[in-house]
Parts: sequence; C-alpha cells; structure tokens
Amino acid sequence: MKKILAIGGAVIKTAKPELEEVIKQGKVEKLIHNGGSIFHDFQQATEELDSHSHPLDELMEDYSANEKASGLVWRWIRGNYSPEGSITDLCQSNGIGVYMFTGIACDFWQLFGYTRDWRLIGERAYNDFYGLRARLIGSPFHYVCMGSAVIHPEVFLKAIAGQELPEFTADVVDFLDMYRPRTRVAKYGTYYQMTHKEYLTEVI
Repeated sequence: MKKILAIGGAVIKTAKPELEEVIKQGKVEKLIHNGGSIFHDFQQATEELDSHSHPLDELMEDYSANEKASGLVWRWIRGNYSPEGSITDLCQSNGIGVYMFTGIACDFWQLFGYTRDWRLIGERAYNDFYGLRARLIGSPFHYVCMGSAVIHPEVFLKAIAGQELPEFTADVVDFLDMYRPRTRVAKYGTYYQMTHKEYLTEVI
C-alpha cells in the first residue's frame, strides 16, 4: 500500500536522496509538509549551503539568509509553484498531492510575509485539511509521520475525528520517542525509533 507521508524538516535535511527514491518508486500517495520541511526543501533546491541549513544562532542575529527560499514558499502557497530539484516538484510532477500545515510565527520564512499572506496560510491549511479528511474516508490507507512532533500528530488526530474510517495503519518514525506522536498517531500502528534514512531504505 502506498504511504501518506507526513514529514518534518529533519527528513529533508538528513534523508532527501532516500525520500526521492521512494517517491520515484511509486511508494508515496501523498506528501504532507510542515512549515520547516517545505522551507528546507526549497532551500536545498535553490541555495548552496555548507551545512543542511543556516545555523540557528546566526539567523537569530540576521534572518535575511532565509529570504530567497522564503519567497519560494510564499509563491507555492499562492499557486503551487515549486523549484526544480525539490521534493515538492518531484511529487507534483508525478501527480502526488502535496499538503502543508504550519502555525503562524512557527517558521523563520514567515518573517518575510505581508499582512495579506496570513490569510493565504489559513486558506491553504483549510483546503489541505479538508482534502486530507476526504482522502481518509476513502480506501484503506497507511499514514506515516516522520520527524514532526507537534504539527502532524495534531493534524492527523483532527483529520480522523468523527469520521467512519476504512482499515488503516498509522506509524511514527523519529530519532526520539516523543509523547505527542505516540499518543496521537502510533497508537494505531508502530513507533519506529530510528533515523529517517534507515526507515526509507530498510522499512518502507
């Protein structure tokens, strides 16, 4: 069964080649970003970095290093544009639906938005949430939460609330055993305490 894959930024930063491979192999039905993963996806596709991303302590002093990729995130929110070489673009090119959920003021890229853009985040989340809910009442599904300890577990819990669901499995993959993913998601499946690279190469 293809996976509904909900990822955090650490997945892009540590296991992007492995993620690309499982997508190309047709193992992913839908991809769900949080605000960190879509930013790092676009950042890695468009910028030359010495590390996975700009160091947090430097961004606290000068967050303008995030401006280029931030603009691409806002452009995607407005019209689904994604840069070539990104995981998002690979999914969209292969007909794989891409959703995104974040919280206002959760991500540095939001510092480059304008007042009108907060409405766009709300509209995007609303449409994506009901798109996800509609999918989960259809055929059986396998939901996998990778590397997001807050946003994705809560989205999943609300997406299944009050619905008559088909047979499904919901798993969690992360470096650490975290309370929220375990109680919201993994109670319906398995908690894989391993790296994202290991899961994508050895389990999925």
